Amino acid sequence: MAAIMANRIIAATEFRACHFAPMAALQLLTAYGDRMEPAAHSILDGYARGRIDHFMDDDLDFRGANDNFATMGAYTLLVGGEWFSRTDCTQKGTARLEQFRALFTRRGFASEFNSPTYTPFQLLCMAEIAERAKDVAVRQLALQLEERLWADVWSHYHPATFQTAGPYSRAYEVDSTAHTHQSRFVLYALIGDRLAINPMNTLFATPRGKAGELLHHNLPFMQVSTGWLLHTTYHCPESLVEHGLGKTYPYRVHGTYEYGSSTDHPQPPSPNESDDIVDIPAGYGVASTYMTEDYALGVLSREFRTGVFTDSFHLLYRRTNDVAEQQDVAVVYANYVVNDKKPGQTNDYVELNWRNWYSSVLDEGRKIGLHHDRTAMLLYKPKLCYHSQVSSLKLSLLFPARYGTVEEIWLGDRRLEQLEGESREPCPVFVKDRQVYMAFFPLIFTNHGYVSAVKSEIVNDYLTVSFYNYEGPPRDFAKRGLLLTGNGFIAEVRSEAELGDFETFRRLFAQARTQEKWAYGNKITHMRHTQYERPGLQMECVWNPISEGIKYASINGRIPQEPTLSISGFPTESLPFMKE
Repeated sequence: MAAIMANRIIAATEFRACHFAPMAALQLLTAYGDRMEPAAHSILDGYARGRIDHFMDDDLDFRGANDNFATMGAYTLLVGGEWFSRTDCTQKGTARLEQFRALFTRRGFASEFNSPTYTPFQLLCMAEIAERAKDVAVRQLALQLEERLWADVWSHYHPATFQTAGPYSRAYEVDSTAHTHQSRFVLYALIGDRLAINPMNTLFATPRGKAGELLHHNLPFMQVSTGWLLHTTYHCPESLVEHGLGKTYPYRVHGTYEYGSSTDHPQPPSPNESDDIVDIPAGYGVASTYMTEDYALGVLSREFRTGVFTDSFHLLYRRTNDVAEQQDVAVVYANYVVNDKKPGQTNDYVELNWRNWYSSVLDEGRKIGLHHDRTAMLLYKPKLCYHSQVSSLKLSLLFPARYGTVEEIWLGDRRLEQLEGESREPCPVFVKDRQVYMAFFPLIFTNHGYVSAVKSEIVNDYLTVSFYNYEGPPRDFAKRGLLLTGNGFIAEVRSEAELGDFETFRRLFAQARTQEKWAYGNKITHMRHTQYERPGLQMECVWNPISEGIKYASINGRIPQEPTLSISGFPTESLPFMKE
């Protein structure tokens, strides 16, 4: 009966241009072609045959962009090339795997690294190539690439919350908020019910899923994604699984990554028709995560390409010692927001690449980060495309509240009894949620005029704490002036186990100091100089917000080391390509 239904569905489906569907079509043909009715077989064969040349395009190489496209393209070329007897396709697919090898030889992580949605699809592609490709050398290379991807997944796994900790190169709202996402699917494939919060007891808890669960797109989409990602044979070394499940604290992971240049325009302007020379630069950065049993703090030094989906700051924590349900886990992340858009609202800027987007709270700024264990420095500016008709510029800390809000919020020395309130002047923000304590020191470098510098409010299943650059009548900003608009924060995180009570935590930062100025007092240089000091720590950064060039970023007077890949308690030199 199931086979009959599957054939009918395939025969009745109109397949369109897509990066995902050709791979799925080839998987069905190679695994179940002998069980297909002629009509269904012909449709899938014709669709894959008609789409395979699309994946020959160099734009789908590993170029510092969406690595899931490149990995799906590699599978489609290798398996499809064999299926259709196209040696040109198999040669291109092999060359693309060699590009992936070169990337992992240069860097600790892929470009589209630690993405709860897209890293699992990269894993799926490598696992399927290892299972399906006829060339022994290709299969062996795929296994090595899969192992490097598993090192990314397991080094970022936080056992106490059963979650993938941040930071994230690309994250949708379901990822940022630590609800059920694709990363859980592949973890469940390896450890089953040892993953207490897993797709089976959320997406499949009832015919309609679990009440209150946030979904990406819709429940059938997520359920089908589960089936796709579980229906393969993975080849994760047991040593990585044991490492991920048996972490000791404090735990640290640091790794480099690289990314290509990009633009916010829906269609990049022709160089022969436009004088718009603004571009988002290519570069490389460091992803770092610090874990204790109670929380995991992740920071990116540079965001991934346009950064609209990048969680450069992400705090994951448990709200109870025995995590068993989604409500036992909480997060904090940050986005720059233009014109006071609320979670769930679309972005209506015509210049922006991601209009009418509901599935995430888009970041409408650019940011850089500096990280030292329990302390993070994040520096922000608005994106250039938002220079006209601006009524609000703010940086918002997002506390998802689908399962309840945090317990306490203090603006300076004033507790907000109902968690909502504001301060006319910049002030520290202290937050308590069960056994985890947070402090945020705003870095509002530019005041274009606002009613309140700091505002806490509850809206659309979120509690937000916002630091304002501007709030007032709609106005047009000079482009250079907008890019020189500075915002940001210092974040400090501790737990009850580390420090004791919340009052002790707030007193700990009585001597903390932040200072910002134009470097050397010369505004022409446009170098923003940020300093943060507290007993035992000094963090400092000088950067140009226009070019995004960093003169230096230091911790306690020294430039932090940038190991290609460093994982607490794990011999990274044993991983493929680390010695090449």
